[in-house]
Amino acid sequence: MIDRLIQIIGREASLFESFLALFEEQQRMLVSNDADGLSEVTAQLREKLLESRRLNQQREEMVRQIKRENRVEGDLNVTRLLKIVDDTQATQLVQLRDLITTLNDKITKTRNQNAMLLNKSREYISKMMEMLSQMSSPQSTYDAGGATDQQSYNVALDRRV
Repeated sequence: MIDRLIQIIGREASLFESFLALFEEQQRMLVSNDADGLSEVTAQLREKLLESRRLNQQREEMVRQIKRENRVEGDLNVTRLLKIVDDTQATQLVQLRDLITTLNDKITKTRNQNAMLLNKSREYISKMMEMLSQMSSPQSTYDAGGATDQQSYNVALDRRV
């Protein structure tokens, strides 16, 4: 049963590597402004997310079985699990935990960079739309009484993808 758990966690680690690669690809698509490529990467990320949920359910079920079999009370984390497994399994679990932690940190960093790129892109688009809306209207001028004549123009933006 422990070997099955290690196998599931190993597949999750592999999935994390896939997530990282896809987030890095997403970053390249954002920088190159490749909307089609970005859509494709987003679809692949959704598929990986579904696979991640499935593996998470399998891992949780395996942990419940191990807890029942070994009469473990409370949470069964890696530290507690190391006490009931042999040395080979313990080594594998520690390596997988370290790998997943490292990958998670890299994924978080890359995802945050992608979010920043998206926000900068939105700011750029907003500024461009503002500039385009002002092209047809002259700058505000003063009337005879010294008050400014300000006109506002609305611009509609369809953000559907």
